[in-house]
Amino acid sequence: MSIRFKTIFGIVLIQISALVVVVWANLDILSRSNNQMFDDQARAVATLTAQRAWSAAKDSPEVFDAEIRLMQEADPRLEWIRILDEDQMIPESTPDVLISTVTITNGSGLDSGDRVVVALDRTGMQEAIDNALTRSIGIAVLEIVASIGFSLWLANWLLGRLTNLQTASRSIADGDFSRRVPVEGKDEIADTSAAFNLMASRLSELVERVRSESSRREAIEGELRIARQIQDALQPDACPLFPNHPPIEVEAVEDPIQEVAGDFYDWFAIDERHLAIVIADVAGKGVPAGLFAAACLSVVRTLSRTGISPSQVLEMANEQLAERNREQMFASLSLLQMDPATGRINAAVAGHPAARIIRADGRVERALERTGPILGVIPGAEWTETSCVLETGDRLVLVTDGVLEARNDAGEMLEDDGFDKMLAAVGEVDSSQTARRIAWSVRTREGENPYDDLTVVVVRRLPEV
Repeated sequence: MSIRFKTIFGIVLIQISALVVVVWANLDILSRSNNQMFDDQARAVATLTAQRAWSAAKDSPEVFDAEIRLMQEADPRLEWIRILDEDQMIPESTPDVLISTVTITNGSGLDSGDRVVVALDRTGMQEAIDNALTRSIGIAVLEIVASIGFSLWLANWLLGRLTNLQTASRSIADGDFSRRVPVEGKDEIADTSAAFNLMASRLSELVERVRSESSRREAIEGELRIARQIQDALQPDACPLFPNHPPIEVEAVEDPIQEVAGDFYDWFAIDERHLAIVIADVAGKGVPAGLFAAACLSVVRTLSRTGISPSQVLEMANEQLAERNREQMFASLSLLQMDPATGRINAAVAGHPAARIIRADGRVERALERTGPILGVIPGAEWTETSCVLETGDRLVLVTDGVLEARNDAGEMLEDDGFDKMLAAVGEVDSSQTARRIAWSVRTREGENPYDDLTVVVVRRLPEV
């Protein structure tokens, strides 16, 4: 049921109830006090006419008769008037005639002893009372009808304005923010309409800003997707084959927390006898870290293919990166050169976490510790080299800080000891499964709020076929 119908129904019901109460009250009063009203009216009329008739009778019978006629013309309810002697009986009232007796007083306010009998038409008196009641009820009905009409007009006017607000609200809910409500008068609804128009205007501005921001965000997200695709394109394919040497299996898992990763890895053949493996972690996240990572990868790859040692590669790369590094960005990086024939690995490590070797018998050993500072911010920095030997069946595990700094719900980092225990539970699986199990264990530890990019590279030396 609408508010309009409820309001109109309520107004009509209240007014009709008021009319019923008024009519019932008048009828009740009439039914309970009819005789009293007759007596009061008769006494009043009789007192007034009797005094005038008695005074006229003192002059002469002709004057008395003339006065009676005048009073009958003025009040048709007057039937007759008689002055009684002391021995005369007072006539009795009939259903049609009401008899009233008045004792005349003299000028001093004392009874003169004369009695005047006034006969009144009871039917005329009843008609007068009924006419008065009818007029009273008629006036009440007119007042109530006028009140109903005005109330209905007022309700329709107010509800019409509220309907405008409702219609405009629906338009805004449907996305039409241009809709406005007419502001009429200076009442509360006018204030509400003005407030609504202000709200609609501000919503329109806000929606336009949101649309503009959404367009910009979509454009940025599109660019980030392209940047991620470029990063993916820079990642290496299958490990190069070295003829007449034991095969090498290299697999990696990368899980960035943003669209563009700050971690990167690579492997490529330096010559016919050596394989280069790179893993790095750029400080920061997102696009800036991704750009610096691309620069690092490009420089290290180019220098490595000249055949110089890992330490020399880092020293020359550091000079190139630090030369124009106004933002003071840096990276931790491990550069490995591996001889597939012997399994020997020479490495220069720029502030990067130590590698682990999972031996064929399940033992976990730390290897390739840091040999110099981070890369990119210290001109003239130098690096030494470290080495290890990967036997047949061994797996070399390289990770970024996102693994060792992974926190559990209590805020505790995994750190080196925890990582060693994790590797001991990996089991005898290939390089791909090893990398995946490590990544899954780390992300499970962190839950729904990973803190940093995660990269795992696993190198496995396979037996000769």
